[in-house]
Amino acid sequence: MSAPGWGRVFRLGVGAKHVERDVNEELAFHIEMRARKLIAAGVAPDAAREQAMGQFGDLAVVRAECLDIGHRKERDVQRANHFHESLQDAGYALRALRHHAGFAAVVLLTLGIGIGANTAIFTLIDALLLRTLPVPRAEELVTIGDPTRINSVSTGGPRTDIFSYPLYADLRDRNRLVTGLFASGRTGRLDVFVDRPTTGAPTGGGGAEPEHPRGRLVSGNYFAVLGIRPVVGRAFTDAEDRVAGESPVVVISHAYWERRFAGDRGAVGRTISVNGTPLTIIGVAPAGFFGDIVGQAADIWIPLTMQPALMPHRAWLTDRNTSWLLLMGRRAPGVTLTQARGGFTTLVRQVLEEQGNTPAGAGLSTLSAKGPTVDVASGAKGFSRVRSIFGESLLTLMAAVGLVLLIACANVANLLLARAAARGKEIGVRMALGAGRARLVRQLLTESVVLAAAGGALGLAFATWGSTALLRLASGGPSPIPLDARLDWRVLGFAAALSLMTALLFGLAPALRATRVELASVLRAQSRGVSGGLGAAGGRRLGPGKLLVMLQVALSLLLLVGTSMLVRSMRRLERVDTGLTRDELLIVTVDAGSAGYGQERLAALSRDLLDRARRLPGVASATLSENGIFSGTESVTTLQIDGFTARTDDDTTANYDRVGPDYFRTIGARLLQGRDIRAGDDERAAKVAVVNATMAHFYWPDGSAVGRRVRIDSQTYDVVGVVADIRDHDLRDQPARRLYLSVFQTPDLPTQLTLELRAAGDPARLVVPARRALLAADASLLVTDDQPLTELMAQSVSRERLVSRVVTFFGALALALAALGLYGVMAYATLRRTSEFGLRMALGAEPRDVTRMVLGEAARLVAGGVLVGLPVALVATRLLRSQLFGVEAVDPPSIALALVVLGASAALAGYLPAARAARVGPLVALRAE
Repeated sequence: MSAPGWGRVFRLGVGAKHVERDVNEELAFHIEMRARKLIAAGVAPDAAREQAMGQFGDLAVVRAECLDIGHRKERDVQRANHFHESLQDAGYALRALRHHAGFAAVVLLTLGIGIGANTAIFTLIDALLLRTLPVPRAEELVTIGDPTRINSVSTGGPRTDIFSYPLYADLRDRNRLVTGLFASGRTGRLDVFVDRPTTGAPTGGGGAEPEHPRGRLVSGNYFAVLGIRPVVGRAFTDAEDRVAGESPVVVISHAYWERRFAGDRGAVGRTISVNGTPLTIIGVAPAGFFGDIVGQAADIWIPLTMQPALMPHRAWLTDRNTSWLLLMGRRAPGVTLTQARGGFTTLVRQVLEEQGNTPAGAGLSTLSAKGPTVDVASGAKGFSRVRSIFGESLLTLMAAVGLVLLIACANVANLLLARAAARGKEIGVRMALGAGRARLVRQLLTESVVLAAAGGALGLAFATWGSTALLRLASGGPSPIPLDARLDWRVLGFAAALSLMTALLFGLAPALRATRVELASVLRAQSRGVSGGLGAAGGRRLGPGKLLVMLQVALSLLLLVGTSMLVRSMRRLERVDTGLTRDELLIVTVDAGSAGYGQERLAALSRDLLDRARRLPGVASATLSENGIFSGTESVTTLQIDGFTARTDDDTTANYDRVGPDYFRTIGARLLQGRDIRAGDDERAAKVAVVNATMAHFYWPDGSAVGRRVRIDSQTYDVVGVVADIRDHDLRDQPARRLYLSVFQTPDLPTQLTLELRAAGDPARLVVPARRALLAADASLLVTDDQPLTELMAQSVSRERLVSRVVTFFGALALALAALGLYGVMAYATLRRTSEFGLRMALGAEPRDVTRMVLGEAARLVAGGVLVGLPVALVATRLLRSQLFGVEAVDPPSIALALVVLGASAALAGYLPAARAARVGPLVALRAE
């Protein structure tokens, strides 16, 4: 039997239909009233209705206007109601969480770690990959050459990835593709003394130690092209580019100004001594401007024309064969990147043809049939080597912390499911009193949003600390990489969006589950039997809680497999055969050029330093080289081989180093044929060379290399030995073709020497004695570096170590969260089955049977997660291929290790509830009822 009145009784007075109904009723009422008045005046009913309609006007227009007014009012009312209800929900959520402080603390810590980790990684991604230079109209900037070679210097021929000063001057004056083109280059180590304000005389006597700020040599138009105006004083002008040595001025950064001069405006006009040259501070850059290099903030900028004064005996301003400058400019109106690339390529070819030069080194990798190709790219994000090293790794870490956040969300969702089960009767009473399901879902989601917002705020605190810790870990030392990792609007927006997303991820499913109840059953049931719990009755079918646990297991397995592969890759990288005795060598670099040594004195100094190093107690042997081992410098030359026909231009190039006597014996390299470089291989003897195995096999595959000849720059060298391949620059790369020349047989000795000292014990103990012994030869020498080779090698794999350590940490965290999730579900399921376990025990079941039953259920959950996660892991780990060394994309040992670790953790998490279930007796079961 129907009850037609009930629909109207429970019809809610909200919504679009309510407005239409009210408007229709209102219009009908007015027409009816007019019709009645006409009928009372004697008009027939039908005619009266027609006249009333006519007097009312166009009913459709009036109805449309009324509906528009009604809908606007309805929206205002609903907006006000929603706002008021949201405030009520937020207040209720805060009170509820305050009453359940333990639950709230666990959830906030879980979310804070997950959101904080993601925000910390995103902060670095923002600073390194997304953020543009803090200059006006950064999108107009373009880089010319290789933007990663920020501190490179190359001799032997012009290049097209970095540029010589004469080539830069030609490009600056002859191009119409950019409105301004500046150059910047390395300064090397700077020794700076700040003057006394009262006397103006540079301090530094009396044994005072100099400061070592980070500097950059730049062209006079540097600040003008970037659009930077100093906040105090002035910037460089074109006059600073005219005459070498006649622009003794410097601009300092805002951070250095505040740190060293306490923000005193009187700092402008003061004199500082830089490498013994007095320079006058003429300006202070604005706050936030760190220069043109991301990840290497500059403290001071010095005109390029001061290079000869700061670096004596290095003719970098006039030598077309010394390339050391990065170039950046602003695109002229209407010029595209493609047009700029083609235009600069054509111009460089013209200049090189006019000079009769051929590009050397890396430029050969971009040679076409018509000449070199110059790379032109957007300069909006500046130059950066750090970006090329860590960019891909940061994306890997972002994926790892994303998995951790998903696992954290699953854990929180399980906690909310358990809490919803405990509140089942409360929710049922509310629904019985008339609360709609949508309204209750919104209220429960508000609690989730409050939790996520608080977790996001906590995550921002974690992110601030975490991003600094990551930069310090990446730098390999106590000082973090100088990257601007502040919390800008992008980071805050990311954290807010992430918090909202996590609220939906962990809050929506529990809210929907909690409000899907049968009122009659809920009102009759006790709290333990309320629906909406983690699992299903008796644990015989999968509930949402168990599905979430399987998801956690799958995600954890994915992260553990990746972690295991990265750790194995790192260990293989650290243990790779380098072809030398890594644990016994101390590498000391001495800069003689800054002390004023010319070519006529370098040979005697080199022999003196070598002799002093050999006489040190604890030194088994010593030698020297130009480039050193794992120093980051490299030399490339073009050569000619009798009887060899080159197929490509690259076939005639090889890396080389100039080394001292007993070089290979000292570093522990293995000679395959012939002999080592000897003390007698000097300027009076026949020129000799030693080649590595890769070079010998490439040029003389069918015979011995010993006795063959190599021509370099019209000089002929006899090959006297073949040495096994040495990994002396990069542990990951395969050894390239390399030859070694005697340092005392080359026309120009290097002004920067690297001494390799082989210790009889721990090489770290030789650092101080070696420095003292070398400075005893000349106190004005500059020892720029002195580290054991093991430390240099560790720094060369800082990227791999960063990824390995961070992913391992988050892998362990994910494993712990997954184990906690499994423990929580099994503990809750065991509690719900107390009566069943008691009955089984009363009927004769043994405790081990109950333990086996509970452990079997936990094992099925883990097995389900593994079945889902393993195929995903096999596919996803292929994305790590470029970051692995000596480990295949599908690595069975890594998978086996991940499964063992996951299984052991799951066994522990499942055993605790199983042991509790085995202790349940009949009396305990009766009390539970």
